[in-house]
Amino acid sequence: MIRWLLRLLCTFLLAIMGAVVYFGYHIWSAAERVYEPTSLSKSELRSHAVDIAKDPVALLLVGVDERRGDQGRADSIIVATINPHRKNIMLTHIPRDTLVDIPGRIKRDKINHSYAYGGIDLTRKTVERFLHIPIDGYVKVNMQGLKDIVNELGGVEVEVPMSFHFTGHQFKRGIMRLDGDQALAFARMRKSDPRGDFGRMKRQQELIRGIIHQSTSLRSLTQLTDVLEHLGTNVKTDITPVHILKLQRLYANLPSEEIRSSGINGENTKINGVYYFQVSEREQQRIHRQLAHHIDWQPVAQ
Repeated sequence: MIRWLLRLLCTFLLAIMGAVVYFGYHIWSAAERVYEPTSLSKSELRSHAVDIAKDPVALLLVGVDERRGDQGRADSIIVATINPHRKNIMLTHIPRDTLVDIPGRIKRDKINHSYAYGGIDLTRKTVERFLHIPIDGYVKVNMQGLKDIVNELGGVEVEVPMSFHFTGHQFKRGIMRLDGDQALAFARMRKSDPRGDFGRMKRQQELIRGIIHQSTSLRSLTQLTDVLEHLGTNVKTDITPVHILKLQRLYANLPSEEIRSSGINGENTKINGVYYFQVSEREQQRIHRQLAHHIDWQPVAQ
């Protein structure tokens, strides 16, 4: 009888191990497809490399409107500061028309043009120069594929700030669960929002928050595998597959109230007939202090 029970137990353990290996392989393969390392191994503002799954870090989230034959421009730029000790995330949206110094360019220009000039690496360097904090990694999302991501997550829940109608979709003020097409419309509407681009940014932040919350609430390995399988063509990141899995476990079921939003103040201005968003040096310093504090970072002594 004891021998029979031992044999049954061994069979059961082997079955579990087989399932773990099977799902682990598929998750790993899917995570590898979204992995796209860059030439920047670590931020120049860091004295040493950090562990994204253990240390407080700042990640660059870029929504890109890519078209055939055109690298595209950054449609949305968000800095996500993550602190595993506090178990919270702060999303800081940088207006795409913000006037900044772009490394290698003679004249100041809109921050979203940095992507067209030099891809994700140049956008990352530009954001670092603007905020003077290290950017430890990036996640790039093709806005055209945003609806596929949301659909694979089974929809996302957001708080709609006001009722409006856009591209055939009706939005009512309050909590709504959006599918992919609705999510894309929710993120892009601007003209009907009395706050203009700022209202659009707040809605994009709300959508990102919903996506993060939904993706960290996946209840099974099979769900995670299915989502990652369909993200490969729409998302690229320099976060390694190992760290993707660690982050998913670390922030599993993170309450939505622990994903906070922060804005940048400035003024609308025109220079030679071109519209820009101008941020004062004082405001840059304020945002720098806020984000540096959240990731427990201090500049390296020269």
